[in-house]
Amino acid sequence: MADSTSTRRQYHSPARRRQAEQTRARILAAARDLYRSEGYAHTTIEAIASSAQVSAKTVEAAFGSKRGILAALVDPLTSAGPPRDLVDRIRATEDAGRRLELVAELSRRTFEASAPEFELLRGAAAVAPEIAAAAEQIESRRRDNQARLTGYLRERRCLREDLTPGEATDVLWALTSYDLYRTLVAQRGWPADRYQGWLGETLVASLLAPGSDR
Repeated sequence: MADSTSTRRQYHSPARRRQAEQTRARILAAARDLYRSEGYAHTTIEAIASSAQVSAKTVEAAFGSKRGILAALVDPLTSAGPPRDLVDRIRATEDAGRRLELVAELSRRTFEASAPEFELLRGAAAVAPEIAAAAEQIESRRRDNQARLTGYLRERRCLREDLTPGEATDVLWALTSYDLYRTLVAQRGWPADRYQGWLGETLVASLLAPGSDR
């Protein structure tokens, strides 16, 4: 009996995980559409749940709140959008220079996919405490991710010796910000591929010790 139970658990666990991931993806897609069409303030958890064909309790269990959903929409680690595959490629790449080039591509694709959400965070944070809290949560999470990458570079002895770990994280965090993307691409009219190429080159030059970019 114990063996049978174990077999059933092993059989059903991957299916449950896939179902949970599909549910999260549906919720995120529904929320993205509603935030863009109805506005963040006018979108309710109940409306998101109805559009995603789940219960409001399911939405709250998955993301906690509208703020949690907004944070997930712009985070490539949790988003169901195209950047997710790049996260896996970055983690699997041992070459330091190539990692940073992929980070540049991840930044571009994340901002391209979620520009309206980033604009919402940027414009409404000053007047809406809930959105301000979401923006702070997102930036804190993003900097933590950057710290892990600079920690990896330091462990590999690839990091420039004149940068402390904190300074290296600050540089990576600043260069991969939405504000810089917005300035160069949206305001100055850089093609997105030009931004990506420049960012990759700049990250390598700014962070890696000479001779460690390949």
